Amino acid sequence: TRSMVSRMLTEAHEKKIIRIHIERRFNYNQILQQELIDRFLLKDAIIFNKNIDDNLRYLSRLGAVAAYQIQPLLLPGITLGAAWGTALDATINALERQFPRGIRVVQLGGALRGRNLEIDGHGVVQQLVNKLSAEGYYLNVPYIVDQPEIKESLMQVAGVKETMKLMKQCDLGLFGIGSIKLDYSTFYSDGYLIADEMRGLMDIGAVGNVCGLFFNLDGEPTAKDFQARTFTISRRDLLKIPTRIGIAGGAGKVDAILGSLRGEYINVLITDEHTASSVLDLAKKSINSEGKKW
Repeated sequence: TRSMVSRMLTEAHEKKIIRIHIERRFNYNQILQQELIDRFLLKDAIIFNKNIDDNLRYLSRLGAVAAYQIQPLLLPGITLGAAWGTALDATINALERQFPRGIRVVQLGGALRGRNLEIDGHGVVQQLVNKLSAEGYYLNVPYIVDQPEIKESLMQVAGVKETMKLMKQCDLGLFGIGSIKLDYSTFYSDGYLIADEMRGLMDIGAVGNVCGLFFNLDGEPTAKDFQARTFTISRRDLLKIPTRIGIAGGAGKVDAILGSLRGEYINVLITDEHTASSVLDLAKKSINSEGKKW
């Protein structure tokens, strides 16, 4: 009978004999995807159709699309490097199925100053550890310290050295793409940097960051003196990660996304079609540091 089948399914689900999984389906803009791949020589671009105006619902959709694309890449034995931010938090929340053991998750930047513990580096790694039954490696230092000498001293701590070494072994990187604009910046809203520090970065041309590595619209690194006081993966090591997935969207992130693409901080982009169109429009209009159009 139907009632017996229902009871049996409920019992089997409670005893974890069966698992119910809803396969999500999304609509993608393949024309924009190919244009981005061709223009920036990407491994892939995932551009979904946006029909949501509410920011929280949009973030949930962005995370769901990212999770759907990322799940096949989470194979046993890989080393996964993770940054921080709301986009990564939404992505992790949307991961649905169970994963094989043997994954290592490495925190790619310090995080002992953030106000929102769920989306900082520690919180993101812990969520991934729980979701993937993975082994976590944490970077138990602030993102930024007052003097380069303090950084050099902390770099000698055994746990810090271990995590920094594992950053060089990442097979896959998951990143948000941070804006320099105060209204859109997690660095500012979570207290990693104060307004004057953010404005100082703007003054020298920074438009965004990936893993706390700031760059200008051309994708060139900025703020050398500032970065000398930060704990994060080096740009050299980041660019050696074979698959570097950037997850971001919205009008406030367009400059930052373009800079991250030009600087090759990411080689896979996941965003919506409105943001993707704006990035391509800006790329066609903007002038590089040598006064030439890209």
